[in-house]
Amino acid sequence: MPEKTSDIWWLFSRQTVSVTTKETVLNAAVLMKNRNFRHLPVLSESGKILGILSVQDIIDSLNLTLQASTSADEVRKSLEIPVERIMTGQPIAVEPGDGLKEVIKKFSFYNVGAIPVVSITGVVEGIITLRDLVSLMGTSSSPLNVPVSEIMSSNVTTVDPGAPLAEAVRLMSEHRVRRLPVVGPGDSLIGVLTNKDVLRYTVRMVGDGSSRSSFDRRVSESMTADVITIDREDDVRVAANLMATFGVGGLAVSGLAAERMALVTERDLIRSLSAKRGVDFLVSSMQYELEAEDAMARVRSHAAR
Repeated sequence: MPEKTSDIWWLFSRQTVSVTTKETVLNAAVLMKNRNFRHLPVLSESGKILGILSVQDIIDSLNLTLQASTSADEVRKSLEIPVERIMTGQPIAVEPGDGLKEVIKKFSFYNVGAIPVVSITGVVEGIITLRDLVSLMGTSSSPLNVPVSEIMSSNVTTVDPGAPLAEAVRLMSEHRVRRLPVVGPGDSLIGVLTNKDVLRYTVRMVGDGSSRSSFDRRVSESMTADVITIDREDDVRVAANLMATFGVGGLAVSGLAAERMALVTERDLIRSLSAKRGVDFLVSSMQYELEAEDAMARVRSHAAR
């Protein structure tokens, strides 16, 4: 096993955008939309980690007051509250020197989408996301000999294309899902609506300054119509590669009975695969990129002599 697996800080060290507890949820939502982030560390004035804010937290907050007839002005007011009101406090964290195995264990056990990297003094130095791990898994072309059908989510909550966005927000919040397949006549998949789609619409709608009814907009007007699919018999390595290539967190699964609907998500690739095959299997599935990085480091070291 490469030495790098015992210290993953080399892979995830980067400047992390964050907010303070007193920042408004609306401003945090704008930042997430502009930077295409799903998570923001929430810090004290001294830079200590106090919580983490996710797009799903904002969806949950919207669901508390949202109706199809809720106006843009009412949505704006509901989001002009401090981040500390809705953030997840005392987030699960890792230290810069923690190994890949420890990181995977925490993602799997706590079922989170992001983990801040925190120094021993409590200062945030970076963040690791499910997408980072999935991208690492998808680097190699060597199959893992695990079919998508083994880890896919088959009990999927769907939404009608004509349903108002308010209904989609309710479904996302109550069922704890980040994406909803949009199913048309004959159980046909015509699109996917994600919580980031809802976030983008919310920020744009509030920014327009409209006072009219806002969340009666149909799901079909905000969904992503070009759905990326994968066959149920494809290797999970292919799923990881597709997610990394297209920058998506889930794929629709084909090759099923007409009335069935299934997805394979980033969480499935990490949490479900870890539960079924073990943490060591996941670590070894990411070994290719780690070995490649070690090899390049040796080349650079030799060239510098």
